[in-house]
Amino acid sequence: MAGNQELIDQYRQIHAERSYGTTAIRNLRFIRPEIELLHPRSILDYGCGQSNLLDALKLGYEVERYRYDPAIPEFAAKPDGVVDLLINVDVLEHIEEEDLDEVLGDMRASCRNAIIIIDMKEAEATLSDGRNAHVTLKPRDWWHERLSKHFDYIEPIATARSTRAGFKTWPRSGLQTGRYFIKRAIETVRYYIRRVRGTHLDI
Repeated sequence: MAGNQELIDQYRQIHAERSYGTTAIRNLRFIRPEIELLHPRSILDYGCGQSNLLDALKLGYEVERYRYDPAIPEFAAKPDGVVDLLINVDVLEHIEEEDLDEVLGDMRASCRNAIIIIDMKEAEATLSDGRNAHVTLKPRDWWHERLSKHFDYIEPIATARSTRAGFKTWPRSGLQTGRYFIKRAIETVRYYIRRVRGTHLDI
């Protein structure tokens, strides 16, 4: 298990006391088109927390889905092997800077491709030691450089909020880029229809 065990224990306490996990769902309209074009056969939600992202993906074909989060007892054992796609949403800002390379190395060894979204503003929650729960707050360019040490290719992607930095680790062809924007436009229309109905966070 990568990361600081004492810090993981503090997050385990937060997980037990608070309900959350909608950030990944809010970003679904941006990341699902990327995932559909990549067409992975196995996906790992690394640092899944309470998120139901994997249930919400609904890709239209069979895909192996795995969850890992050392602060969630039922997901504390990381699956063996290498997956086609690792998804990591609002996780890295919870890792102390001195442990980032260890965690990123573990992520890289676990996947062929990755989608990574990082929150760049302070969290509402505080740790038991008084620190903000987002222990590593850095700008987008800093994260791009740090991820580039572990992944051969890093490309920014859109996210639901400007205070989040999104990245993917594989390129698109020109044809795929056109298809991406068509898919994203369809996802956006569907999202706002569901938002009007109050069902945009449902799966």
